[in-house]
Amino acid sequence: MVIINRISTQGLDFTDEKGRIRIFNGMNIDDKLIGDTFRYNLDEEFFKKYTANGFNLIRLAVQWANIEPEKGRYSESYLASIDEIFRLAEKYGVYILLDMHQDLFSGFDGVGGGDGAPGWACLTDGYKAKPYKFVWAEAYVFGKWVHSCFDHFWQNDPVDGKGLQEHYAELWKMLAMRYGNSPALFGYDLMNEPAPGSAGKKMFLRLVLSGARQVITSKKFKRADIISALIKKDHKKLLDSIPGCAIRDVMDKIDKYEKEFDLKYYSPFLNKMAAAIREITANGILMIEQPYLCNGGVRLSVPPITVNGKKEPLQCFGPHAYDMTVDTPLYKYASADRVKAFFNEMRNSQLRLEVPAVVGEWGGCSNNKDTSWFPHADELLDYFDGNCWGQLYWDYHGDDMDAPLMQMLVRSYPVAVAGKIIRYGRSEDKKTFSLEYESETEGETLIYTHRPFEAETNGKAEVKRKFFNGASLISLTASAGVNYIKLTFND
Repeated sequence: MVIINRISTQGLDFTDEKGRIRIFNGMNIDDKLIGDTFRYNLDEEFFKKYTANGFNLIRLAVQWANIEPEKGRYSESYLASIDEIFRLAEKYGVYILLDMHQDLFSGFDGVGGGDGAPGWACLTDGYKAKPYKFVWAEAYVFGKWVHSCFDHFWQNDPVDGKGLQEHYAELWKMLAMRYGNSPALFGYDLMNEPAPGSAGKKMFLRLVLSGARQVITSKKFKRADIISALIKKDHKKLLDSIPGCAIRDVMDKIDKYEKEFDLKYYSPFLNKMAAAIREITANGILMIEQPYLCNGGVRLSVPPITVNGKKEPLQCFGPHAYDMTVDTPLYKYASADRVKAFFNEMRNSQLRLEVPAVVGEWGGCSNNKDTSWFPHADELLDYFDGNCWGQLYWDYHGDDMDAPLMQMLVRSYPVAVAGKIIRYGRSEDKKTFSLEYESETEGETLIYTHRPFEAETNGKAEVKRKFFNGASLISLTASAGVNYIKLTFND
């Protein structure tokens, strides 16, 4: 699927140089290990399978510690491995979203389950990292070493006379210099799931209190079921008693605290990093991520990114959401109803920001060979289609192109649409896929289809490319007006 036009934005849509609306699907491929090269060998064979499975975007999650292990020294061996990924991505028509990943600010020499900043950038105030007891993310709430590092970062405190954010901006400037002219560059994800530091503990405790009050007072919670589930230690029943419709009632008590962090610290940070990158290149889309608690439905309050006081033209939104059971054995009870409630709030944020969106993270199954949670995932993918959102699944484990996971992730979708999308998606029984759009002029639309098909359309459809796994890239040429195509899949 070698389509490597420069990507831009227009309103709520990603567009290419031909003016077509673009949809992006792919995976997160992360490197949370410390090393001299990127942890996965994304070679020719990988990209052949990746594109045959219909994927056209990689969120390439790298960490500061690997790129700048010593202050002021960038690892040429590590960057060379990223160079090769960009080279092959361009060859195969895959775009790269560079994500500066962090969890708990840093890896702290392997203690605590985090990743991100190098040791020289960690101002811990003497607090030592500790192993987690239940789930890695608990240190966002209780880890004083994590709080200190984030507090110093947001206050831009100095390391050797230069503010931490200035060091971080120099890192992004170097990456923009190196990859800003690559045709494969999609954009820059400036920081994964930023956390507010010491304020996070207070926010979390208020969240717990708000949830408890809602359980006691709201009719949306079935208290008899909750009590019964607690007595019987029935985890599934207990989780099922937490409905998506109650999420906003719980989270709105935290919104004002998130807003304070967003406006005082996070928005200025986004603008500063954006300005640094734009000093180097005008290429690449700047992604607005949401802070960690927003993954659970807390309202995002950042305004659009500005550079020198003007709204940045190339920016997008990258929402993340998982069920509250993520990273635990209870994930098999994940609720699409709850996760869609999280994403509904994120849809509101997208409309407020008036930018395109691609789901930056979702999924989170610890075993990509497990098929039991596919109904949950299928429901979310249909939801994304309804919003015209592309998606990036979390995450790649090294052998997933041949894993059962592909039975769920590989599906038909419009790659490039020569007009305004009215709707697209598959039927409930998964036997058909349809696309409807309105064009002002004649143009070529491209559709990835994962299985052999029969087409019904008011335009002219032909197979432009066949893949080794039976998938195809369809070219649909249609005149001005409302156009449609319906694909019926052959068994």
